[in-house]
Amino acid sequence: MSPPASGSLTIPPATPTSTPSPSANAAAPHHVPSTCHLTKPTHPFVPPAEYHAPARPPAYYDAEWYGTGRLWTMLRRGGEVWFDLPRGADGLGQKTFWWSADFDVNHEQQPAISVTGRQLDGFGRFASPAPGTNAGADFGSAMLIGVGVPSTGCWEITLSYVAWISG
Repeated sequence: MSPPASGSLTIPPATPTSTPSPSANAAAPHHVPSTCHLTKPTHPFVPPAEYHAPARPPAYYDAEWYGTGRLWTMLRRGGEVWFDLPRGADGLGQKTFWWSADFDVNHEQQPAISVTGRQLDGFGRFASPAPGTNAGADFGSAMLIGVGVPSTGCWEITLSYVAWISG
């Protein structure tokens, strides 16, 4: 699936959720039903040179960049499978990392980023409203937002963000 060119990126499903996370375990032994078609980064994205991000995520993540210059994320080559997530008041918690050529880590301490999810094998939905925060690690500076997924299952995760563009 090609991501849209706008400020939204839809990542079709994974089990129990579908968003990239460097904290997810690479050796996931959990069964993914054949009806849950994990998104795999078959055409990896290369971040713009001016973003100063690595051309590929560090090898031990077993992942590739996925998206466009407007918005990208990190997906495991075999698809995202999250498990053993902590349960909180808003559901199963996970941190999600996102990048954008429009994101200025030096001036956006709380980026206006939000993430929503829709369950593909049920009726669940969630919304993690803005703001997010910024984060830095061996995969570059990123926008970070936590999500609370109400239940296990096959989820489509969508991100939207608001940017102020000045000339």
